[in-house]
Amino acid sequence: MSNAIFTELTKNAETATKEIMKTVSAIVDENSFVETDKFICGNTDLGEAVGEGVVGGFAHIFDVRVGLFATNPKVLKGSIGKANAKKIVKIIDSSVKAGLPVVAVLDTQGARFGEGIDAMEGYAEIFAALSDAYGIVPTVTAVKGADYGLSSYFCAVSDLCVAFAGAQIATSSPLILAGNGKDDPAKICTGKLLGETSDVVTNVVANEKELKTVISSFLSAVTEPVKQTADNPNRTAKAAALKKCDDMLKEIFDANSKFAVREGFAKEVYTGFARMDGIAVGYVAVDGKLTKEGAGKITELLNTCESFSLPVINLVNCDGAESSSASDGATIRAVSDMMFTFNSLSVPKLALVYGNAIGLGYTAFAAKSNVDYSVAWTDAKIGTVSGEAAAQLLYADEISKAKNKAQAAAKLATAYAEENLLAPAVAKKGYLDNVIEPALSRPYLIAALQTFMSKEH
Repeated sequence: MSNAIFTELTKNAETATKEIMKTVSAIVDENSFVETDKFICGNTDLGEAVGEGVVGGFAHIFDVRVGLFATNPKVLKGSIGKANAKKIVKIIDSSVKAGLPVVAVLDTQGARFGEGIDAMEGYAEIFAALSDAYGIVPTVTAVKGADYGLSSYFCAVSDLCVAFAGAQIATSSPLILAGNGKDDPAKICTGKLLGETSDVVTNVVANEKELKTVISSFLSAVTEPVKQTADNPNRTAKAAALKKCDDMLKEIFDANSKFAVREGFAKEVYTGFARMDGIAVGYVAVDGKLTKEGAGKITELLNTCESFSLPVINLVNCDGAESSSASDGATIRAVSDMMFTFNSLSVPKLALVYGNAIGLGYTAFAAKSNVDYSVAWTDAKIGTVSGEAAAQLLYADEISKAKNKAQAAAKLATAYAEENLLAPAVAKKGYLDNVIEPALSRPYLIAALQTFMSKEH
């Protein structure tokens, strides 16, 4: 190849990829990106497709080596066709062979319709490659701009799906989805909206700097099982810091190690990754009645933990599941799937009951048959129904005859709870390993975690 031809190829490639390379350079470590298949160039009826509209290769993100591809919206609107699908599949397959995480950055308005069925086959090849990678290596999808059509489904075969707040993820063009309605197409299926209404988007970011931090936090959890920490494993918590669930999580886990996922969705459930004395874990914290959406959110987290051998920490304050005649069937399916997944886990499972574990709250998250180790705070309540419900069921006659019915009901509920529901009473029956003061939650969980880390998978 002559110098003139090489210079022209390089110039065309760099011009075509200038904008997308800004994004790639912002999320990978400086000078770490090694591009592959840079000069592939196809000709279509719409023009020349330099690099086939995909930038791909290998890089480091905070020293974690990854395989990465990014669709280029400046080349035929980032459309997917047969040739660039093969380029993408090659990167995914090479990453899996090398045991590297796969990172996809999407900004595409869909298929190259001019290619017809060839483009559909390209999508199928990408989906098959991502499916083969899922559960074997960490997979991350980041949506910066558009993600329309079949590529929107790539988000759901990823361990992490990060979207810019204004990005749009939709199975069709937002113009089509808006139809003749009054909806603004620009506000349909945005990253921000999907982060609040679905479990597809795990994290919403504002810029590339936040994107790199989110990806790095996830990759650290799933690729570095143990890291040194300066946090004291015997650190006790202050009572004031244990009033709210989110504050409690910060007290229990190593300082600055908590990384939340799906934070804006199904807010009665907190899920994410953290470290305990340097050991990476996944956490599930329930604070209230479980919804079908919350059950699905938990299932997604559990699948990732099983894939990458992360112990699961359950933090329980759950009075059962929300139900209604309209959604009961969906709730049954979602909760059953969650319980099946939880019972199928081979990783260590620990439970701390910090509030109530009533009915499903106990059976799903803290039952001795489900977890390797369970503890509860001294004032935690565990049982079939709450003390109030039990009093109404068992002492209905006494309450109806009382002069002050509310006072009588409260007194009987307290008496029932002390005899049957409070953690010390439950521990006597062998359904808890220990009853602890709240301040000692971190040391006890760390000691148990270290014990069960040798559990055979």
